[in-house]
Amino acid sequence: MKKLFAIIFTSLLSFSFVQADHILADLDFSSGDWALVGVPVHNYRMLPIQKDLGTFITKDLDLLENIQSQWDLDLTFDDNCDYHYSLKFYQNGNLVRTLSLNLYCGYITLDGISYSFHPNDFSDFANQAKKISWSRISFRDLGLLRKAVVTLDQTPEVYWYEDVQQYTYSGFCMINVNGLPWNTDLDSLYQVVNDKVAARTRSTDFYLQKYFHIYQGDQLFVRYVVNCEEYLAQRLEGKLTLDWRSHLHNRDSVWILAIGIDQKKYHSLMRE
Repeated sequence: MKKLFAIIFTSLLSFSFVQADHILADLDFSSGDWALVGVPVHNYRMLPIQKDLGTFITKDLDLLENIQSQWDLDLTFDDNCDYHYSLKFYQNGNLVRTLSLNLYCGYITLDGISYSFHPNDFSDFANQAKKISWSRISFRDLGLLRKAVVTLDQTPEVYWYEDVQQYTYSGFCMINVNGLPWNTDLDSLYQVVNDKVAARTRSTDFYLQKYFHIYQGDQLFVRYVVNCEEYLAQRLEGKLTLDWRSHLHNRDSVWILAIGIDQKKYHSLMRE
């Protein structure tokens, strides 16, 4: 996959629009309640700072604005190493940006594009943050999973590691959108697809997610996940790439990772 991205963006360089970039420039830290959470991830070359620092959080607006202005990074294709940290930016509790960071090889990745990043820049700001607890919770029952998502969504200072809104539905199906111009705006496309699914199903009781997008030559191909109940997926018959199936299809359990809550508090909330 990384080789595919390298081919894609090497070709795009001929259009001269990929360059050094302030990768956080579009985030408006003056609006809303912002938090940056760093979560260590498994790496075959683990580093001491992952154990010493662990999972951390900062809501220091000055710090966020400083790294926003300082992270003017150069594009690199030297991205053959695993990641050490996921850096997640939340606005009003909603995840809006994820960066993947390798501290040994020295690069940071956003949406498949990697930029050179000096490990000292990470230490300088991460040491100003504070540790935070987290819980990895496994579910064999979709009803209990749905209750947990709703409960933790209403709990202040709890952040989702990944999107979990799909679990408010019992399952999902998939649709493809193929052969679009390479410069199609993905945000606008998402809204168009969302509206078309609503029109086809005569319902808004679903949750659309982009699964992936790739470029082949000068064309764009996108796959979407439609999270919904089975009856609604049946209304999309003939349009599906993958028929409806339960979130527990071919698996024993589903797990979610909630940041800002330990197991004791989680079990206490679920008993209320």
